[in-house]
Amino acid sequence: MKLNLPALRTLYLNEMRMILRDRRTIIMAVVLPMVVLPVVLFASSWTRERREAALARTVYRYAVAGANEEQARAIVARAREVALTSTNANVRRLHFEEKSVTNVMEALDRREIHFFVEGIDPEESAGADDHDGRDVLRIVYRGDRDDSGSGASAMQALLAQAARAQRRVLLEAHAFPVPPEQVAAVSSTDLASKGQAAGLALGRIITLLVLVLIFSGGAVVASDLLAGEKERGTLETLLTTCAGRTEVIAAKHLVTLSMALFITLLQGANLLVCVGFRLIPVPADLAAALPVRQILLLLFLLLPVAALAAGMLLLTSGYARTYKEAQLYFLPVVLLGVVPALAPFFPDLPLRSILVLVPVSNIAIAVKDALSGVFDWPMIVLAWLVTGGAAAAVMRWSVAFLSEERLVMPAAGDAAEFAGGPARFSRHAASWFAALWAVLWIVNSYISSADIRVQLFVNLVVLFFGASLLMMWRYRLNPREALALRMPRLAVWPALLCAIPGGALTANGLARLSTRIIPVPSEALDEFTRSVIPEGMDLFQLLFFLAVMPAIFEEIAFRGLLLHGLHRRLRPVALAVVVGLVFGIFHFALFRFVGTAFLGALLAAVTLLTGSLLPAVVWHAANNALGVIAARNEIPMSDLHPGYYLAGAGLLAVGFWIVWKNRTPYPGLRPYRKSA
Repeated sequence: MKLNLPALRTLYLNEMRMILRDRRTIIMAVVLPMVVLPVVLFASSWTRERREAALARTVYRYAVAGANEEQARAIVARAREVALTSTNANVRRLHFEEKSVTNVMEALDRREIHFFVEGIDPEESAGADDHDGRDVLRIVYRGDRDDSGSGASAMQALLAQAARAQRRVLLEAHAFPVPPEQVAAVSSTDLASKGQAAGLALGRIITLLVLVLIFSGGAVVASDLLAGEKERGTLETLLTTCAGRTEVIAAKHLVTLSMALFITLLQGANLLVCVGFRLIPVPADLAAALPVRQILLLLFLLLPVAALAAGMLLLTSGYARTYKEAQLYFLPVVLLGVVPALAPFFPDLPLRSILVLVPVSNIAIAVKDALSGVFDWPMIVLAWLVTGGAAAAVMRWSVAFLSEERLVMPAAGDAAEFAGGPARFSRHAASWFAALWAVLWIVNSYISSADIRVQLFVNLVVLFFGASLLMMWRYRLNPREALALRMPRLAVWPALLCAIPGGALTANGLARLSTRIIPVPSEALDEFTRSVIPEGMDLFQLLFFLAVMPAIFEEIAFRGLLLHGLHRRLRPVALAVVVGLVFGIFHFALFRFVGTAFLGALLAAVTLLTGSLLPAVVWHAANNALGVIAARNEIPMSDLHPGYYLAGAGLLAVGFWIVWKNRTPYPGLRPYRKSA
């Protein structure tokens, strides 16, 4: 593909002039990225200093109460006397004032005191499990108030120091042979410098922060370059010039890439000016973690991330027909795009692992390691090449993909809009499921502590089934066609006897393999099992709520409506993969994604081969039932001998071979490959 470079240069300069005249672009792509990082650094430093100064000036008001009030007051008084002669400057600067109140609880609620010290009678405390009859002091405070919590902590530290001083006096009075502090003395040494510790904290978030800024600023540019011009009709005018379609798309891609790189370089300049040149007062630890060479390395590492994000944004904008539609598509793209940048937040994810082959995640880990003083240069170079290669592939693919006439000319899409009905649903299906995912996320955040049966009813019946009915009504879809309510050939049913256990074993084997990349603590798996399969629920209820209901309502939504909406837009293999990925994303849990997405792709494949939703419903129900029975009988499906997983893959292959031989393909599918 040979480009007309003079035409490309002219188009690029013209697009840049147009973009820089747009006020929204200046605000979102220039002003906002320019001020966010300095404001965050300055605000964090300012608030920390103000908080420390306020706490240093604070006079903590307290009261003494309880059955043993006088003895408690005497103990606190001795502690305050010891503090006056303490060698610890932080202890000496603490100020306390005792207040006389009639009701300590009301005084605490009215903020008249920060906390109160309660003296408990030894006879009362002797009956408690955690006391042995000695004098006990209880500090009561409000954890939802910063000053109350800090005051209680300060008093507790003061009393502990006084207790140590009193213990020393008693031991010396009894001629204890060695100083008490030398008995079982324990010391700890942190080999990491304070700069390395601060760099670790910054390294975890810096890639995520830069990526969010690129998405927020670049989305404005990308949506106006293609979706906005298609809506205004100016893209058609541009295509009538002597410039080729490839040069037009390439110029727009270069503009988006330029803005993404500018935002990235701007963050490096912010760090260099604010931290490296001390323009903004920041902690000395953070300044030590970011010398100039570290900032330059950080910029170099983030360049392919910016290029990859730019390609994703322009591709999304080109897929949309209007500016508003592009904004709707950007939400799932941004949410999914930032997920790889969360890798540094997971413990024990080394760069020298299979993770080095995962774009963006490898750069995020490399940035964290570099800022904390760890330089594995071969892996850093490999990570940069992998992400850079992914960015180059996305750029090349997006230019070729967006050069197709149906994506840069809105006529075909407008015809579908005017036609309405099923043709319109084909364009809107992805948007509906993106909105359904967001609603599901919000609803689950409110009902996560409810009974599992309530959660399943809300998710499956109200959301999935309700949204499916709404889509069929809105677009006047024929339920028999949209849900593929047809009977498959009889040979399909015995094929499922091989495919169901084979698919379950293979999915669990893939899930186990994925834990090599993203380790999952066993406690998290146990907690998930307890939350999904609660104790006290009989087997019939478990099978109904966890096998039958998901099989019916999830299949209606995913292998029914979603597959029907996309079957004319994607080829069969891509369609099965996309439906499987969406199915995995809807289950939220990261450690379940691989196995769930694989199962979703299998169910989509059997629906496409048989032209019927019924085998997928039966397969889904049987798969979940196997999981419930295995969990009830403590069979470790994800910790079996590898031979079982290989045998499962063989059974799965046999089952699909039988289905293939007896296939009745889904009506209206695109061909498996482009015709010559």
